[in-house]
Amino acid sequence: MRIQITSLLLSVSMLSLSGCASLGMNALASSKTEIATQIPQAPQDAETGIQGWVAPSADRLPSTDWISEFNDTMLTALVTEAMNANTDVRQAAARLAAAEANAKSSRAGLYPSISTSNSASRSESLSNRSPDGSSFSLGATASWEVDMWGRVRNQADAGDFDAQASNADYAGTRLAIAGVTTQTWFNLIEARLQTDLAIRNVETQERALRLTKRRFDGGVSGSSDYRLARSALANARASLATRKRIQSSTTRQLEILLRRYPEDALQTRDQLPQLPLLSSAGAPRDIFLRRPDLLAAERRMYAAGLRVDIAKKNLLPRLTLSGGPSTGAGSLTRLFSLENLAASIGAGLTAPIFQGGALKADVVRNEALLRQQTEAYADIALNAYREVEDALDGEGLLSEREDALTISLREAQKAEERLEQRFSEGLASILQLLDAQGRRISTEGQLISARKERLANRVRLHLALGGGVHGQETAREKLAKPKVSLPKLAKLSPFP
Repeated sequence: MRIQITSLLLSVSMLSLSGCASLGMNALASSKTEIATQIPQAPQDAETGIQGWVAPSADRLPSTDWISEFNDTMLTALVTEAMNANTDVRQAAARLAAAEANAKSSRAGLYPSISTSNSASRSESLSNRSPDGSSFSLGATASWEVDMWGRVRNQADAGDFDAQASNADYAGTRLAIAGVTTQTWFNLIEARLQTDLAIRNVETQERALRLTKRRFDGGVSGSSDYRLARSALANARASLATRKRIQSSTTRQLEILLRRYPEDALQTRDQLPQLPLLSSAGAPRDIFLRRPDLLAAERRMYAAGLRVDIAKKNLLPRLTLSGGPSTGAGSLTRLFSLENLAASIGAGLTAPIFQGGALKADVVRNEALLRQQTEAYADIALNAYREVEDALDGEGLLSEREDALTISLREAQKAEERLEQRFSEGLASILQLLDAQGRRISTEGQLISARKERLANRVRLHLALGGGVHGQETAREKLAKPKVSLPKLAKLSPFP
């Protein structure tokens, strides 16, 4: 019996795909595609020795360890809070619990089905010709399908693969929320810095207005200069109002991620953290062992292949064994008597003959779903490479942009200082001063955004790589099996 799988060869420079009709253990398939890439083995529990994917592999699924690289205790606390309180994470935990229950249900066919039945009846005659009577019966039946073709095992394995995919989805949701929380935190700090810059700009324009008014009162300049200075101050105040609104909105976004009421009460830092050094991004093949979306897509692809096998095996006969003891009597005292005990054992062989083409259509449908899952896996893999390449490319280009803006800001500050002095001496016009001030404010705002963007790009790189620390696969967080229970009536409020 040969394992038939879809061959997916992905290397540093190319991605090639070759497919076959089925991914399961299938004696019906005729494809001769060899295994080109082995499925990563399920982790083994150290205590029980059982292999399974309910407990995620500690060295393959993502963690939030990369958060500590930013050396920001407030950020670490926020991400920890989001992991426990975020609604998306809690929904993913509930979906995982449901998937694990479905996997357990899909394995029920591997075991016999046992049921019991009992009845009691009483008859009374309206005449004396027939006597009154009571009857009692007690029975049990057991049935079990002999898995001649491996169909029942395929159903159980497909359920397990679905649970593994949900497990990876849960890890992916945690990783995504950690990334969104981190980026929103950086956005909030940037908004705070931009607000501070807008406040300083208002102060600068007020100082320029005082200088212009002094010149106007002294008859050195005309009313047009004074009006331009007043206009610049009004624009600065309008910009400040916009910056304050952005800061409040960003604060509420972060509070929502933390499942708090959006009341704009979260405190932030007054400086962006330093960008950590990037030692290594690992090898391209690492993302196939670390990115949860790829792990989930791979598991769904295998489940789809098994369902192709199941659909084909539904065309074959089924052998079912059944039997059980039963007893009946006219009184309760005789109901449990051995002389009334009877037993039956039987076997049934059923085979589909004509169902209007439904079974064959089901095979075609599942084969189409398999092709869909295969293409989805290839699409996710290609996008994963793109995200890593974009983030790595951004590391260098964003650094060049920050360096250029740093030089530009230094020169703009010197030019503003010189023009403000010349304006106070009557040697420069108000337009020259306002232009210099505007250039300095614009450049400083761009520099703040550039520094934040480098941090955000580093977060995108971590997400593209699947989380964890760069270089070595160490210090991984082992995701605990979620415990989902119905809330009590006193805790139905959406806010903790």
